[in-house]
Amino acid sequence: MGRRNMSSVSSQDEKAGQAVKRRYLPRELRIKAHDMVIRLRLQGMSYNKIIYEVYIALGVRLSKSHISYYVRGLHNPRNGIYISSLECLMPSEDLAFVIGAVIGDGTTKRTKSGDFVMMFRVKDKEFAEEFSKRIANVLGRQALKPRVLKDGRWAIEIKSKILYELLKKPIDIERIRPFVEHCEKCVGAFIRGFFDAEGIVRKDGTMTVVNTDFNLLLYVRDLLRKINVETTSEPKLHTPAGTSVRGRNGKVYKTRKDLYYLQIRKSSNENFYDMVGFTIDRKRKRLEEYLRRRKSRPASTTPIFSLFTPHLFFENNSILKIYLKSSKAL
Repeated sequence: MGRRNMSSVSSQDEKAGQAVKRRYLPRELRIKAHDMVIRLRLQGMSYNKIIYEVYIALGVRLSKSHISYYVRGLHNPRNGIYISSLECLMPSEDLAFVIGAVIGDGTTKRTKSGDFVMMFRVKDKEFAEEFSKRIANVLGRQALKPRVLKDGRWAIEIKSKILYELLKKPIDIERIRPFVEHCEKCVGAFIRGFFDAEGIVRKDGTMTVVNTDFNLLLYVRDLLRKINVETTSEPKLHTPAGTSVRGRNGKVYKTRKDLYYLQIRKSSNENFYDMVGFTIDRKRKRLEEYLRRRKSRPASTTPIFSLFTPHLFFENNSILKIYLKSSKAL
């Protein structure tokens, strides 16, 4: 459609525009209009000119009140309970965390009634609460209160077609990549959600993460390297398929898939703590205790000899500390 002056817009066009305005426009179209309004207003364009430009570009006639609400931040079509497509889903730390958490502890399904449901069940209440808060931020909804299940786990259930498409398994790494690798903070948030779900921290400082998806663990390894956290060279087999294991309910069952693990090098534990961390208290505290113990130990490096530090000599398998006198006495 070619450019036209405001005066050239016919009354017929105006009536058509009013008819369009009265209809409930698709959210994706309203988002495009919103973003265009903000961009044009930042360029110093008047309300009347913005209304004209949006109409020419999108076929939508906005009112001055629409423009005012958008410009003042009183309304944003991205807020709400529905996001129409992946293109309308904005990268954020909250979304990256949700992706990592769902990959680890979440399941997705489409019900017989046609609903798209994401279920999240974990044993740590603070993890469930953090997940609820972050997914509410992503979807523009009020955070749900986690409910406790009979087995003691905490559960959150969300209906969202777009998150179902994004996170249905097997996970499509290329589909989640733009949201995970948007920035360094998003990378850290994704890893945090994933390690909250699948990570293990032992008292000796050993940290591992387990999953049945070998390629996913390779992807996690590469992300960790981007934030200077080193791991084992590649995922290793943890539990072969067909192994008998005892479940939470006490029943014994056989694993259907191979289970792999990736281990963080202890020399990178502090970097992991600084760049990623844990939401789950018991995991965070165990890592903090290890780092505290490690820092309290004397350095194992060879001392630097100087006039102002003790020299260490080995004699008859004993260590003799010989302190030199101060420079004034020399």
